[in-house]
Amino acid sequence: MKRILLLLLISMTSFAQSYKFAVGSNITSYVFTNSAGANPSFLSPSSGLHLSLSRDSKLSKSFLVDFGINYNQFNNVGDVQNIPFSYATDFIGLNAGIGPRLNLGKGISFIAKANASVSTMVNGNQFLLNRYLDLADDNQFNSLRTMYGYSFELHKQISPQVGVFVKYQHLDSYNFGSSTLNFIPSTFSLGLSLSK
Repeated sequence: MKRILLLLLISMTSFAQSYKFAVGSNITSYVFTNSAGANPSFLSPSSGLHLSLSRDSKLSKSFLVDFGINYNQFNNVGDVQNIPFSYATDFIGLNAGIGPRLNLGKGISFIAKANASVSTMVNGNQFLLNRYLDLADDNQFNSLRTMYGYSFELHKQISPQVGVFVKYQHLDSYNFGSSTLNFIPSTFSLGLSLSK
């Protein structure tokens, strides 16, 4: 089994590769079940920073796989009885995607992928009643997150080594442990790709 995995990794690295850097914005909804078994309606999506660095590899002429790291801010705002509050969180994680690439001509291609990610919170706080509360010990936030979804990318090759792209990604989170909180971010990003 180990030999098969080694051969697979070697064969994957023999195909053309590109490295991608993207920066963008997450619009994140919080979905959780409270003690009454309902999802509170007083939460509203908020924006946060998205950064990613990944490596695309060709599995075939028109099929890609990518692996990378990402940094995301999954934020939210709301108010209860005219008392405003907000959540600001920073997550770091690993991501992977796989899917087809369709060449549209003139160096433009369209890429659709199924995506998976695992991440953990590195910093988080809640602003409530003019003070900040640390979320590090809150099990609704500090558990390991797995996220699944899809992405669409429009890529323009400027030269044989350099390309630019715009990307939309939608993910839904699933967590481990006792947390009932899930994040649903929609991410819009711009990026640069460098090919070997």
